[in-house]
Amino acid sequence: MSSVSFMPACRRSPATAGGPALDAAPLERALGEKLRTLVWTAVFEDYAKQRRIEPTAAEIESQLRDHRRFKQEDKIRREKERERLAKELKSPNLPEARRKQAQQHLETLDRIEDHEARIAEERRDPEREKMWQESERRVTETWVKRWKINQALHREFGGRIVFQQAGWEPIDAYRKVLEQYEAKKAFVVRDRALRDAVYGYFKFNFVYADESKAKFYFEKPYWERTEAELKAAGFQ
Repeated sequence: MSSVSFMPACRRSPATAGGPALDAAPLERALGEKLRTLVWTAVFEDYAKQRRIEPTAAEIESQLRDHRRFKQEDKIRREKERERLAKELKSPNLPEARRKQAQQHLETLDRIEDHEARIAEERRDPEREKMWQESERRVTETWVKRWKINQALHREFGGRIVFQQAGWEPIDAYRKVLEQYEAKKAFVVRDRALRDAVYGYFKFNFVYADESKAKFYFEKPYWERTEAELKAAGFQ
């Protein structure tokens, strides 16, 4: 990773003639988040490149199987929920507030069902099915690689983990690898406010999982564990 230097790009604008001062704070926040994404992506990609972290075909297939299993189980859960809601809505004694809530929930489930039916019809075409499979594989490859990078980071730096939309993240390891790259001047942010933005993610009030749970999570791919294993370890 070649060294990259960042200079400030915006400041609070002075008052214009005959008009109020222009507040550049939203632009500065957007710039800071864009810079954070840029720096983090470059650091993690270089970290993976230096350690030759890539998902294997077996790991990709394993995750694809788990994803298909989850989708099937989720479909069954939704069908049972639709049946339950339909039965509930037939009750003449159902309070109006609950009836409205149940009806909205049922309509949401119906829309999901209609959407999946359209996709299933589209996938009957061999060419479209091939495109879907290739897309799913690309997404899965990215997902597995991300997990393997996180696994490698935690094994090297240790620390706590936090749950985010994309799964558990080794938050302490993230900070340590960023500091390591900055120390060797792989990236340099000369503006103090922008540097704070690069590290601003760590200021959020996360709910942390301790080192023992983190070790379990990164011991092997979570999608290869049973629900009983995950529950016993406190992940469900």
